[in-house]
Amino acid sequence: MSREAAGGRGRRAPRAAALFLTLAILGGCGGAEPPQQPTAIAAIEAERVSEDGLATLRSRITLRFDRAFRPDDSDLPLASHFELEVPEAAGGTRRVLVAEAKRSDADRRVVELEVDALLPRGTRLIVQRRLFDPAARGAIEATLEDGPDPAIVLLAERALTVSDPAFYDAAEPPMPNPADDDVTAVRRQLEQHLRQRGSSAEDIADALMVFDAIPPETVPPPKLRAALAALVGTFAEPALASLLTTENCTGLPAANVDFRVPPGADQLLARVTYAGNGARVISIHPSLGGEQFELLMPLLAHEAIHCDQQDGRLEEIAATAFDTLLFLQLILADPSLADGRGRLARELRVDALALINSGGVLPESIGVLRSPGVQAVLPETTAPHRSFAEFVAASYPGVTQVQSPTERLALEYAAVLAAAAGMELGDPFDPVYLDELLGRSLDAGALFELIAILGLEPLE
Repeated sequence: MSREAAGGRGRRAPRAAALFLTLAILGGCGGAEPPQQPTAIAAIEAERVSEDGLATLRSRITLRFDRAFRPDDSDLPLASHFELEVPEAAGGTRRVLVAEAKRSDADRRVVELEVDALLPRGTRLIVQRRLFDPAARGAIEATLEDGPDPAIVLLAERALTVSDPAFYDAAEPPMPNPADDDVTAVRRQLEQHLRQRGSSAEDIADALMVFDAIPPETVPPPKLRAALAALVGTFAEPALASLLTTENCTGLPAANVDFRVPPGADQLLARVTYAGNGARVISIHPSLGGEQFELLMPLLAHEAIHCDQQDGRLEEIAATAFDTLLFLQLILADPSLADGRGRLARELRVDALALINSGGVLPESIGVLRSPGVQAVLPETTAPHRSFAEFVAASYPGVTQVQSPTERLALEYAAVLAAAAGMELGDPFDPVYLDELLGRSLDAGALFELIAILGLEPLE
């Protein structure tokens, strides 16, 4: 019995040891928690801050971590746990600190940050680990995958200036060419321009038909007839019906469009006055008789807007903005048009620079309102104007009224541009609407091309 008992105990011993080991292992698996993984960034988004519909140079970042957390109890401001490395257009990065940080009331995993900078894609956000544990060292990072190119941010933040001081020079007025009175020669120039512009065969045929149909007694110079006909296929094409038919506020076709000193305003490039029956008379300064007809197109598109006998500063701002946009579209097709040294070419270039340096809704594009990063739209000159709108208003000291009834033709221009930009039609005499309409009418690729054509560079 004793040996049997002893032998029995010896045989059961390995089983007991195995059972103990198994229980120990199982107990260890169920009782001790694995090490917790450090808090990580789950998502990051950034957007530009706007105020009253106008852009600022601030950004708001929404940062979501993978879990709720409790910030450390130190006296350090929450914003001090974050910083950014922002790519620059010229290469390299710059360090940007966070101006304000707060936890979201709706989601304890989310922190909202505000920074005094625009953030292009590729921006790195660095978060110190001490945010979660005062004893922790190091940082975690996340990169903005979406956002504008650094070059777009540069356009939004800085004014452009001219690389060639001759940009502002106006030489002697170009002398008229005897060929300008040759209808056949001018018609050939018109066709050549339309082909260079990439016009469709239908638009070319229509424009030549308009040229042939314009009564010489109404528009005597063939060059002005060509400038009008060339509006076919542009957003300003509705000017043809306004000037040449009864489809305008006067109910009459224009009585005359010709080179003559603008009555009562010999310093103006052009002016609308009225015949005895109320029909419009458009006077183009004789000094512009030698200019290329393409440069006369924006001038005619502008004057055609003025129909009723009420004028206001907002009307002049809109009309000048439309004519400048047309000029930009023309020099995209024929960059040589930007090189003219006559008065008209100079005025169009200067207006173009002011338009490019403006933009309240989309400061990286064009506009009429002040761009938040721009102090003067004509940098390195004595002109103090901070926006295209200010610049144009100052050019018409005799126009004291601010608001005037919105002209039908301005609405028609806006309708063409709005349809192309995917916008609803609004009032082009509303500066905020006009600003956005213009900004959305020119894409980034075209804008960079225009900057090169005009020889512009970022202001240091």
